[in-house]
Amino acid sequence: MIDDRMLARIGWVLPSISISVSTILHILSGDYRALPFFISEADYPGLQRIVFTGGLFITGILIVLISWKLFVKNKSHTRWYWMELSMLSGVIAGVNLSIMSFMDMYDHLDMHITTSMNVFYFGLAWCATTHLAMNNGDEKGKRFRYASISLGFIAFTIMMYAMTSAINQHPSFLETNDMDLIQPWVNWAAPMEYLLVLSFILTLKSFEIDIQGKD
Repeated sequence: MIDDRMLARIGWVLPSISISVSTILHILSGDYRALPFFISEADYPGLQRIVFTGGLFITGILIVLISWKLFVKNKSHTRWYWMELSMLSGVIAGVNLSIMSFMDMYDHLDMHITTSMNVFYFGLAWCATTHLAMNNGDEKGKRFRYASISLGFIAFTIMMYAMTSAINQHPSFLETNDMDLIQPWVNWAAPMEYLLVLSFILTLKSFEIDIQGKD
């Protein structure tokens, strides 16, 4: 059996490796469209798709488990109302991440956008509500989360502003999925997406101590 702290560690190490390796493979294979590109553009037929889909599918399951473990181990000594919202948000984010791993943007754009936005919205909600619930959590972890969650909200705001501007300028993108058409905005949005995912990973890392709960 994997103990809870190791489960939390795998929860942030696995997506870190999956996203990094699939991105590198996408570049080395020459399949990339332009630089920078969105993380999901690495979900391209070939080895990079296997790494991307496999890694994020398992990560989604792990997030569901971590959300449940955090709830069970900490509900008795945290703000229970935030803890319940945390568990619910984490489960929804995890389920959507696992579904998104199979809904590539090339063949399933509408479903990909829906699930990825759910991951972003509920992922941020999970991070924030868990942090609010654990008012008596480890001080180092709390300080870590202040920084990582702030980074996530800033990155998400800039990313959404860039993509909203792109679609307002080129509404035909929603029908054609022509990423080259909106590349000037992707130049801003894509790095912000990587920063947003980094904020999730850093927040997950901070849960390693808190997931054990208190005796």
